[in-house]
Amino acid sequence: MSATPSLGTDAPRGVRPSKPPPPPFALWGGIGFVLLTIGFSWDWTYGIGFSIPDLISNFTLDPARNPIVAGVIDPVWETMTRPAVIEGFIETFQLAAIATILGGIVGLPLALLNSLTGAPNKTVYILVKNFNSFIRAIPDLIYAVFFVAAIGRGALPGVLALFFLSVAVIAKLTADIVDGIDQGPIESARASGASHVQMVKTAVIPQILPGYTSFALYTFEINLRGSAVLGFVGAGGIGTIFSNYYQRGWYDRLVVVVIGFFIVVFIVDRISIAVRKRLL
Repeated sequence: MSATPSLGTDAPRGVRPSKPPPPPFALWGGIGFVLLTIGFSWDWTYGIGFSIPDLISNFTLDPARNPIVAGVIDPVWETMTRPAVIEGFIETFQLAAIATILGGIVGLPLALLNSLTGAPNKTVYILVKNFNSFIRAIPDLIYAVFFVAAIGRGALPGVLALFFLSVAVIAKLTADIVDGIDQGPIESARASGASHVQMVKTAVIPQILPGYTSFALYTFEINLRGSAVLGFVGAGGIGTIFSNYYQRGWYDRLVVVVIGFFIVVFIVDRISIAVRKRLL
């Protein structure tokens, strides 16, 4: 009786094996998802009224009828050099930077206490974990609305809203890597008679520092994007310019500023990704 040949022995050398077909659930699930999306979006009784023919027929290159085209034709330099626009971009960077720095300072101890490795006892661990869950449950826009109502319009409500967002993101992501670190240095520190604080300082923080720094940079990106939304509720930043231009019907200027904001965020995102790759 001949032995069963091993997998791939009959295939000629240099020929890549054929890709296995997708499972039936993934195939029919994908088809069903596409059909469901088309059905809910199409222009019929149970749809949202999206109609490709109407979209094509309403599209025009006339600047008087299409604000997007007008925004492209409108002098970009004239809009981007307006003092209000420049101040809006500067304030956005200030909001994101201050909130990220303060959130990182508060988020690191909360991340350590949110882990069984970093918490001194289980009671502290449970309390901090529930506190972090409560912070994450509230969106940054709700924070902004609350602080605008309590303090007033301006940059301060935006900083506070983004601060809580930063604490929630940094504490959650950093806490996830605390429990996965190498336990060898921790056991060595405990065996040498180090206190809990000394153990955390010498055996835990050095291991999570690269990830913590990477999460802080990622949070800065989130805050930079979030400031564009918070301005619509009076929390400062470039979003205030978006809101003013939208309410006044200056869609040509709005398009230019939105494109400029997209370019700025894209550049910051590329730089942050490169730095985070070096850290990790």
